[in-house]
Order: sequence, then structure tokens, then C-alpha cells
Amino acid sequence: MRLKLSPATMAVLAALSAACLAADTDVVSQRGRKFTPDAIRVVPGTTVRIANDDRVTHHLYIDQSDMKFDSGEQAVGVDVNLRFDHEGHFAVRCAIHPTMHLDVTVAPEGAP
Repeated sequence: MRLKLSPATMAVLAALSAACLAADTDVVSQRGRKFTPDAIRVVPGTTVRIANDDRVTHHLYIDQSDMKFDSGEQAVGVDVNLRFDHEGHFAVRCAIHPTMHLDVTVAPEGAP
């Protein structure tokens, strides 16, 4: 037996799916050789999408005892996804532009 859905029902389901996906992803832009925003707070399990909206290449990294990450060169127009699974404070930096700083705080909802 096949279930037939009306176009209106399919549109509602698509919108709900998009909203659920968006709830678990935060977006940070790189433009003008800076992160916007430059500080975010997320819950554990959140993926942060960092978009290179700049006119230059970037190179993201985190070098901390509780998290290591290295994107390699991030070309213009390319997104990098970082998933933060555990609580803490994380410093995302650009190896090419040392003045670029993104500070990520990961804590449960409602935590101080």
C-alpha cells in the first residue's frame, strides 16, 4: 500500500524538515578577514557552518587539548562544518590571518 500525500502536506513536511535541520546548525560568516559573529554559544551536538564569504582564502584551526581541528586551505565560497559534541570554550582561528578570532562556548540550554 502506497501513501499518497497532497502537495500541501508535502510542503509542510519539507518546511518542518528544514526547520529541524536549521535548529542543529549555526552559521558564521568570514568576510573582511573577520568572523561574523565573532562569538557564539551553542548546545552540545551543534554543527557550526563557517562560510568563506570573503575574497581571500582562509585556514581554520582549533588547537586545544580537548579538541583539534585543521581545515586546510578554505577557498572562497567554501563552507567548513565543525561539530561541537562536548561542553567547553573553543577558540577557532585562521592560520593565514592571525587577527581572526571566533570564540565558541558549548553549554546545555539554560546553563549560566
